[in-house]
Amino acid sequence: MASLSIAAPLHRGWEPGPWALRIDASGAIQCLDGTGYCSLLARITGGNPALAEAVSSGIRAVGAGQADTFSLELPGCLPDRKMRPRLVATPYRQGAIEGVLLEQTDADAPRDPQAFKMEAVGRLASGIAHDFANLVTLISGYSDILLHRIGAWDPSRPELEEIGKAAARGASVTSQILDFVRKQAPSPAIVQLNTLVAETLRLLRPIIGEHIALVVTLDPNLGAVRADASQISRVVMNLVLNARDAMPRGGSIRIRTANGDGHVVLEVSDTGDGMDPETLRRIFQPFFSTKKRGGTGLGLHTVHGIVEQAGGGIRTRSEPGRGTTFTICLPRVERDGRTAESRDVPRAPRAGTETILLAEDEESVRRLLTHFLRAAGYRVIEAADGLDALRVFEQHAGGVDLLLTDIIMPGLDGREVARKAQVSQPGLKVIYISGYTDDVLLNAGEFGPDISFLRKPLKLDSLTALIREVLDA
Repeated sequence: MASLSIAAPLHRGWEPGPWALRIDASGAIQCLDGTGYCSLLARITGGNPALAEAVSSGIRAVGAGQADTFSLELPGCLPDRKMRPRLVATPYRQGAIEGVLLEQTDADAPRDPQAFKMEAVGRLASGIAHDFANLVTLISGYSDILLHRIGAWDPSRPELEEIGKAAARGASVTSQILDFVRKQAPSPAIVQLNTLVAETLRLLRPIIGEHIALVVTLDPNLGAVRADASQISRVVMNLVLNARDAMPRGGSIRIRTANGDGHVVLEVSDTGDGMDPETLRRIFQPFFSTKKRGGTGLGLHTVHGIVEQAGGGIRTRSEPGRGTTFTICLPRVERDGRTAESRDVPRAPRAGTETILLAEDEESVRRLLTHFLRAAGYRVIEAADGLDALRVFEQHAGGVDLLLTDIIMPGLDGREVARKAQVSQPGLKVIYISGYTDDVLLNAGEFGPDISFLRKPLKLDSLTALIREVLDA
């Protein structure tokens, strides 16, 4: 099959790639990682309409199987780089996912096909995780609404609680996928490990099961560590749930914290089946799972990465029939009395009467959030995308107390909506939500240090708590 090759005038910009593209039945092209295709195309082509049409036609030809590749050579060098830019589009198929990969690179540089493929897979995973996060938000949100509506002894309550547990597992899988493809560095702070362990176990206790004994020994004089609190909580959650799964017939999980020489120790052990030496050597490899069914193989890989990012180490002891012990060592730091000793237990959020402009392009998620926030007393104005949000905002000039917006939306992203709205209404409160990975969000524009942000899948109680916190600030 032929390859298409086009020469075009030099453009002025350079964009990192590759981009994973999908072409729908109408021929419209979408970026799976959330980048708006139209704005991406404008940046790549310098706004040249003839060049933009040539690129789009080449991508559609590759997507339809009419060409093996599409190549667009840009003569000359970029002003600030000694390189000749080149666009290359190739087909991509992974299971049921089909699309086109578009790369912009140096025409004279050798390509690493494997590195190119892995980066593209990461972008595909980001788009898939985004869609999955929306689905989990819907399942979790509506089950929470029904649980609050029915009585404690309603016969349907156990089934609804199981739906909620399944949604929590889906959220965990989504987090593992996002951690695997995420490039953004963590946000470390001085934290007290005992508090993180206690809070995480309080969430896990109902789903560990009564057939498993939980023994917790926390050193009251434990030193502080510098780490990302949410990531360390995820470490504890992964290790405890893995220990539970290793004991289907019951047993005990022991969790211990202690001070070491210049470090703090977290130990999680179980009385489960244990592992042989060959399995033990592979447990931190991505996609390797000891579970016969339902394992992603990303949980322990994620744990290993989080611990290393925090400057610590992890070791494992296990034997068949004698259980498994994970020992994590994190560097000990001086206590900061304002943050290390304790963290306030969040109070139930107060209901509100303020007006919220909700900009969310996923209709089902928008409908859920509107229903929930109105039930909490808020007046909600809906917008289907960024341009719609600006139009609605202008119609309610001065009457909006908070902008709750998705970040990646067609036409105009949430960040741009907030900037334009705050020009006409300085001091407008803003909360961003998104299901995309941090590197995608950063490519769309840097966040400031005081941004209020929630990642999908959303928990409705977390959302209402943040709304009240922002409005009352």
